[in-house]
Amino acid sequence: MTLLKIDSAPWWQVDRRHIGTEKSPLIIIDNFHPSPIGLVDNAKMQSFSAIAPYYPGIRALAPLSYFEALTRGLTDILIDIFGYTKGLKLQECFLSLVTKPGNDLNFVQRLPHVDGGDDKKVALLHYLCGPEKGGTAFYRQRRTGFETITNARFPEYKQAVETDHNEFGEPAAAYFDKPDKRFDEIARVDAAYNRAVLYFGKNLHTIIVGDDTPFSADPIKGRLTLNTFFNPIN
Repeated sequence: MTLLKIDSAPWWQVDRRHIGTEKSPLIIIDNFHPSPIGLVDNAKMQSFSAIAPYYPGIRALAPLSYFEALTRGLTDILIDIFGYTKGLKLQECFLSLVTKPGNDLNFVQRLPHVDGGDDKKVALLHYLCGPEKGGTAFYRQRRTGFETITNARFPEYKQAVETDHNEFGEPAAAYFDKPDKRFDEIARVDAAYNRAVLYFGKNLHTIIVGDDTPFSADPIKGRLTLNTFFNPIN
């Protein structure tokens, strides 16, 4: 754990870590947004819908003002830590609620996943819920040893998933939240109100729903997060 001071966002409490043996960067920022209550209030007024094929819940567009106080700090982190030396572009930004119970998940949703696209794509996960709603875990695939799935690695990774399926059968109809014969857990971040987590989308990871997640579509009761993806300018 390394504590960082970000001069452009002095109110942040920043913890710099690395994931697994590949040492992929993991940034945890507490006290992330200056108005988390305002974000929750905004979420209560939104019309959420199922707009992402693999996300186990519903989403709504984030308010346009979301990044007003965050841009300089995030830019510094993306340049200094994630190598965005030529700048960044926003891919998408959504308010999100996990609403699908574990027994309703499809095959893909039962396993660790990656956020496809550019190998330098960065995910920003902002919790607007408390620790009772779980967190996020990161994994290494046992058969290949991969912790990150780049575009070049994907064919070998996919073949390993299929081999695992043939050998071990279907994964349990539940959120993947502990190591098994397929994957080892290598890092975990607990949810915390107004905590943000940044990592490369190519890192194998899962949603941890926690013991008190009601799968509610109500932003006050449910597992409310704000999910953003960045790509580098090449």
